[in-house]
Amino acid sequence: MDRDQKPTIKGIFVNSHISAVRKIKGEEGVRELARRFGGSLVFKNSDDVPIRDEVKIIEFALDILASSPVSPDIRAFEAGRLHFKNFCTTPLAKIIFSMFRTDFKLMMLQTKNIAGHVFQGVEFDANDLGVNAVAITMKNNDYPLDHFRGLFTEWLEFSGKKGSVIAKETEPNIYQYTMRWE
Repeated sequence: MDRDQKPTIKGIFVNSHISAVRKIKGEEGVRELARRFGGSLVFKNSDDVPIRDEVKIIEFALDILASSPVSPDIRAFEAGRLHFKNFCTTPLAKIIFSMFRTDFKLMMLQTKNIAGHVFQGVEFDANDLGVNAVAITMKNNDYPLDHFRGLFTEWLEFSGKKGSVIAKETEPNIYQYTMRWE
């Protein structure tokens, strides 16, 4: 992987955030999202969208969808939770969950393969830490550290697991997420 490659996400996943706003807030909500984003919200499913743009879009979507203002100290975490919920509406998620939903650990150990369909320029590695624990390492991404802590927390809950996700930056732009569950 080229460490200088700008990390991107496929447009289909960015479109899931826009669709979530449309579903709940209608076209007025989408217009507000476009206004806040300050640019076009038209993405082809196969477009490589800069992750920095996706972060802005999902955080603005969170603001628009929230029933009350989201505190800055939990904004990235809650955006990650919303990211997972929106991911669940995509065709890729439907395929993955039909194969792995009952085996959370196996699904997490496959994140490198799954991420290859979602991201460009972002490297994922998974390590088995024992019966009910996995560590995921992400390199070269533009998400705030707590974004994927929120995403993985939501994924744990979705899978019916009670557990925790600890996030830490092990080196500049290298994040590690350690998940443990009962």
